[in-house]
Amino acid sequence: MLAWLFGTLASAAPLPAPLDHTSAIGLSTGFLQETQGPLTLPEAMAAYREGKFAPGKAPVLNFGIGAEPVWIHFAVDNPTAAPVHKKLSIEIAWLDRIEVYFRSQDGTVATHRAGDRQAFKQRPLASRYFVFDHAFGAGISDVFIRVETPDPMVVPIYLLNPETSRIRQTQQELSYGAVYGFLLALLAYNALLFASLRSSRYLSYAIYLAMFMAMNIAYTGHGYAWLWPESLAWQQWSNPILMYLYGVSGLVFAIRFLDLQVYFPRARKAVIAFCAAFGVLLAATFLLDSQTVALLAAFSFAFLFTGIMLFLGIISVHAGQKPAKYFLIAALAAMVGALLTTLSTWGFIPHNSWTFRAVEIGMLLDATLLALALAYQFRVGQEERLRAEQLAQLDPLTGLNNRRAFYDKTNALWSQAVRHAHPTSVMLFDIDRFKQINDAHGHAHGDDVLKAVARMLRDSVREEDILARWGGEEFIVFLPETGREKGMALAERLRAAIAGLHVPGEAGDTRVTASIGIAQAESEHYTLDALIASADECLYQAKQQGRNRVTGSLAGQVTI
Repeated sequence: MLAWLFGTLASAAPLPAPLDHTSAIGLSTGFLQETQGPLTLPEAMAAYREGKFAPGKAPVLNFGIGAEPVWIHFAVDNPTAAPVHKKLSIEIAWLDRIEVYFRSQDGTVATHRAGDRQAFKQRPLASRYFVFDHAFGAGISDVFIRVETPDPMVVPIYLLNPETSRIRQTQQELSYGAVYGFLLALLAYNALLFASLRSSRYLSYAIYLAMFMAMNIAYTGHGYAWLWPESLAWQQWSNPILMYLYGVSGLVFAIRFLDLQVYFPRARKAVIAFCAAFGVLLAATFLLDSQTVALLAAFSFAFLFTGIMLFLGIISVHAGQKPAKYFLIAALAAMVGALLTTLSTWGFIPHNSWTFRAVEIGMLLDATLLALALAYQFRVGQEERLRAEQLAQLDPLTGLNNRRAFYDKTNALWSQAVRHAHPTSVMLFDIDRFKQINDAHGHAHGDDVLKAVARMLRDSVREEDILARWGGEEFIVFLPETGREKGMALAERLRAAIAGLHVPGEAGDTRVTASIGIAQAESEHYTLDALIASADECLYQAKQQGRNRVTGSLAGQVTI
């Protein structure tokens, strides 16, 4: 009894059982690492009574990766006569073996064993963390906990009232639901974009999000609780493997998004070699069943991965890639989050809810910014495609519609005119003696003449008319809702305007004239090409009759 009392007095002050301890209780604990082989409970108790337990120096005890097994002790004081029900929660999901001993002055009253080496259904309570119910009797009780794991030995211990524990768990699950819901929505959206657009950028981004979620549910314990509760082997190796796959998927996305094959082919090869080297290392640790080395390799890979993503963003921004600005900021957010989580897990900075979940916050920012970057790329791509389509329908010299655009824009008008018997005409222009202009003044001046005529026609035709360069020195105008008389009057006005043009050149101004053929649609014109052929015949007649004139046709007759 005296030995038990001496040990209790030598340790930190007991925790009052009636109070809610909403923060981790590491500062109220003592610990002893097994440096000379495993200790039994009596041996650990003896070491405690001898004062060999060091006091906890942080709210969350953290011993790093591959640490020796540790014994943790704390005392609980129940000043009342009635038992006080509490939930002891170790809020970390990857500890392999946990032994919990509750002792009163009369001896050990309860023993529990848990950890990832057991199937999920064998846990005392169905929780992704390790949770134990206990009713503390009157007086002072001791709690001894033994923890063993090759993973990062982070031991956040909470002692809560049942209702407080339930509320805390609900709040945590709601926050994870918000994170997973947001990421799932982004994943589904990008998967749909890939299915419709067949762009590998969207597929690689969706895989990147999926790998982050898989990694996250593995180390938070959701995977063991929801997806693989009976798979002990996968639970042991899921963290290093999914960390590696997450990094690889992120680098594959970077290769696609930043077009490394085009802009930085050597950087692309270096990234592939980096992934392959760590893949071989991870495979070797698996074959050698060295989980500690695998975890060190995976954490190192994840740390270097964030640095590489940042480096790729910097060089891409420097190369002038506009979407890379989003990528760079996203990579920086992800890097800061991953760095904080890694350092807190390794024990270099304090472990708390913010540092442990910093990687999720960073990833949410990363995912949002990359989604904006992909949207920006999509918009730029659409604008470029639209610009290309527009250029494909424009004559590059005059800026007028080309022959393809002429047909595209007149097909519906022609069909409507035929269906409803609306008056419709077509006008063909040919610049007179254009070959002589080229021969006398050069092709550059000839181009100036074509552009001058095109400008005049563009400014002179009606809004509803369809003007195009038909080829060479020929132009065409489709005249909807226009009969013979109205069309002839417009053609004459255009001929006179062309005849008034003076195109300046090195040898002086060049006067320009044009011959015009115009045909009105009649029953004999079954197609638009047939109507154009009639206008071309009239144009030929105008040329034969002296040029600089308008010739029209009506029901097979040619009029001047």
